[in-house]
Parts: sequence; structure tokens; C-alpha cells
Amino acid sequence: MFPLVNGETVVRERAPLVNDKYSGEATKRDWTDPDKLDIEGCAIAPSSSVETQTENRNTVTTSMSLYGAPGVDVLPQDRIRARSGLWQVEGEVADWRNALTGWNPGVEFRVTKVVG
Repeated sequence: MFPLVNGETVVRERAPLVNDKYSGEATKRDWTDPDKLDIEGCAIAPSSSVETQTENRNTVTTSMSLYGAPGVDVLPQDRIRARSGLWQVEGEVADWRNALTGWNPGVEFRVTKVVG
């Protein structure tokens, strides 16, 4: 089923962990040169967009769902380059599997972008 013939290629970015200067433990991510992985043939489903207005700031939070091949290498701390920019992965990847047949049509992962 994947990659989808009319699907889109997105780029998964993953920053390595680096040591925190205070604790010395590897707890921070360094986004200066992230590992990049092309994920071909994804389906993209726009989900929602919310505008928040305050006296000093207006923000727009947009989310969408991406559907990819089973076993795609995406983690909650990753970023995705797709369509109109850089998106943050939200939550765990949903791995769809039929309990009766074992058929695995693919995975879903949600991404969010905040502007403003």
C-alpha cells in the first residue's frame, strides 16, 4: 500500500541529544545539524487551525495528520518538513493493525505548527 503513488515526500528531522551544561546529562537536543530522513509517499490530512488573539500577540496553531508506511521511523521529539514549513510531531505514532488478520495498513502521526 505504501508508498502511495500520489503521496508526498516529507523529511523527518531528529536532533541528537547533547549534554546539559549544568547537569552534565544528555537531556537537550541540538537542532543545528539534525539527522534527516526522507519519508516517501505519505498521505497528508489537514486537521485544524486555531487563532488565539491577545492584546500583545496573535498566534495560529495548525495541526494535520500524516499517514505513512508501517514501521516508519518517527518519534515524538522529531520535526517534520512538509508542505508549508517545519512541524513538530505530537505524541506517539499510531500503528494501525487488524487484530483478526494482522494486516498493517500503515501508521498515523500528528504534527503541529505554531506561528506568531
